[in-house]
Amino acid sequence: MSRPSAAPSPDWRGPYVRYVAGRGVSTAGTNLVNVVMAFAVLGTGAGGFAAGLVLACSVLTQTVLLPVGGVLADRVSRRRLAAAGNGALAVVQAVMGTVLVAAPGRSAVWMFAVAAALTGAATAGVQPAFQGLMVQLVPAAALQKANASLRLVLNLARIAVPGLGSLLGAVYGFGQVLLVAAASFAACALILTGLRVAAPARGAGRTPLLRGGREGWRAFTSRPWMWGYALSGTVAVPLWLAGYQLLGPLSLSTREGGAASWGWVVSAFSAGMVLGSLVALRWSPRRLMLACVLVQLVWPLPLAVLAGNHPLPLLLGSMLLSGLSLELAVVFFETAKQQQVPERLIGRVTSLIMLGETALVPLGHVLAGTVADRLGPSRVLWICCAGITAATLVLLLVPGVRRLTAVTEPEDETEDEPKDETEDETEGGAGKDRVTA
Repeated sequence: MSRPSAAPSPDWRGPYVRYVAGRGVSTAGTNLVNVVMAFAVLGTGAGGFAAGLVLACSVLTQTVLLPVGGVLADRVSRRRLAAAGNGALAVVQAVMGTVLVAAPGRSAVWMFAVAAALTGAATAGVQPAFQGLMVQLVPAAALQKANASLRLVLNLARIAVPGLGSLLGAVYGFGQVLLVAAASFAACALILTGLRVAAPARGAGRTPLLRGGREGWRAFTSRPWMWGYALSGTVAVPLWLAGYQLLGPLSLSTREGGAASWGWVVSAFSAGMVLGSLVALRWSPRRLMLACVLVQLVWPLPLAVLAGNHPLPLLLGSMLLSGLSLELAVVFFETAKQQQVPERLIGRVTSLIMLGETALVPLGHVLAGTVADRLGPSRVLWICCAGITAATLVLLLVPGVRRLTAVTEPEDETEDEPKDETEDETEGGAGKDRVTA
């Protein structure tokens, strides 16, 4: 197994709780922004194209800068990078919220586009840094339960916050919601500033940026179980989002009460993810990646139910199972990645996986919508379901997926006592995988 350069502190639970609190309020801020941004753009008198363009600015900027963010997360203090990124998010949302509150008539689409681009840029650094902090804080044997507990908090935030944001926006206005989001990001920055985390031992000097990127690429491509799963996600994630976010509502729109029903469908999926987090706290499979792939086979079930135009109760049940399966798959894969990838490379590897999952999402939406206009949503939903299933099944052919085992025993603490992180991190040596796949 690839152990961290410096072992997590024996009293890691206190800093871990602080880390979870920081990520929780940051996720709340993100959900507040997501739920009101499109409506705020439409409130300027712009149309759907403008709203889509603003949302695309965020996704595009994040996608382009993710490799850079991954390298930075492995070169500098992750705590400082995550805190600075959330501070930047707070400033961006505070400015936009102030504009909407103080001078709503002067807000323009280009302002939202700039804010969205800056948000995507900050997120490109924050997410890899968050991943690296988890590895620095939590012992390898405790990572699955730590991931499950974290995901439980984040999923609860994703359930509660959007509805609250919509209510606040309707009562007080979208500008006020953005100000609350800014406060959430600022709170995260403050929480992380006080986080005590062991600084990994690094070698002297800094690796050039491009060389650091190549090191991350080699670490990623040398693990077939990892790049295979990421490649599968490059296909499966756009297909799922096209079906879930676009074709699902389009299919239900033809039914009586379809729009109201979709809210219950989304709630069932979110409830399934919460249930999955709870199951992951109790179930610790020995072969992490094999369990990850097998449970993920249930994920596309709701797309088949939608395509078959089945009754709402069956759709709600399939959404509950889908959310449960996806949550388990995420926890198992994240745990495998964190246990097997050297700590000094975790930010770069994470950014490459995220890049693969998001790169084709805009294209997937465009293609699904275009084809659905010609063939109807049901046929495209069947295609999405079949594509996700095939992309998942092929992973069973990868030996590393079938053989990789979880770390279940605490590591032998033979290294020097870790120091508190007070200086920027520099590059150092690498470890080896516990399992070569």
